[in-house]
Amino acid sequence: MNFSSDLKWFSPSQSQQKIFEEMFQVGKNPWAIEKNFYKKCEKYFKYILWIPGLRMIWVGNTIAMNCAKKSSDIDLYIVSTPKRLWIVRILVTFVFQILRVRKDDTHHAGRFCLSFFSTTNALDFKNFALDKDIYLYNWIVHFKPIVNINNTYEDFISQNNSWADFLEYKKNISENKKYIKFSRNFPEKNNSKIWNFIEKILKKVFLPKTLKHYKKIWKPYGIIISDDMLKFHNGDIRKLTRNKIM
Repeated sequence: MNFSSDLKWFSPSQSQQKIFEEMFQVGKNPWAIEKNFYKKCEKYFKYILWIPGLRMIWVGNTIAMNCAKKSSDIDLYIVSTPKRLWIVRILVTFVFQILRVRKDDTHHAGRFCLSFFSTTNALDFKNFALDKDIYLYNWIVHFKPIVNINNTYEDFISQNNSWADFLEYKKNISENKKYIKFSRNFPEKNNSKIWNFIEKILKKVFLPKTLKHYKKIWKPYGIIISDDMLKFHNGDIRKLTRNKIM
C-alpha cells in the first residue's frame, strides 16, 4: 500500500455529494430488497462468529447505499486481528462455500462477495485513498456494520478521520450502528501457538497462489496484497468517479 504525501484533508461539498448520490442512485432508506439482504447476513454470519481473530464484518456498496437490485451480490469488508488474516479469510470462504452462499463465477445474485479483508492494523484507509476520494468517502459513510467486536467499527471511524472529515455525516454513522447484530468485548489474545502455526501454513500455501493469480490478470489497479490487507476489487472505479465529480 502506498500512502501519498500529497493526500489532503477531504470533505465533499454539498453539490459534489449530491452529484455522487444522483450518479449512484443512493437511497435515503433501505427498501425491502436491502432488508432481505441484511436478514441473510444475520442468518449466515452466525456460522462464522467462532473463527479466531474475527473482529468486524460490514456490508457495503449498493446494499449499504440503498440502491440494490435482485441481481446484486453482498459486498463484505471483513476485519481480523493481526496475524489472523489468512485464517479468517480461508475459514470464512470455506464455511460460505459449504453453505453455498459464496459468490463465484456462475452464481452472483444474493451471494457473499469475499473480496476485501484486513487486520486491525490497516483500518486507516489513507494508505490507499486517492486525493479527493469521494467514492471511498462514501464507502465509509454508508458501510453497515453487522458484526462489531471490541468496538472495531468505532476505532475504524476514528482512524479514518486522519484523512477525511466525517462530521457532516456523524448522524449517518451513528445510525449505521443500528445494523449491528453481533457485538461483544473480550481481551485481545493472539498468542495461541496452534493458531499462529495454522496462520503461517495457510499464508505459505495461499499467498503464492494469490500472487500468481494477480500476475495472471495483469496486476489491475485497485488490488492490494499485503500482510495486513487483501483487497481484490479489480474493477476499482474510484479514479473515474472522482474525475467525473470533482
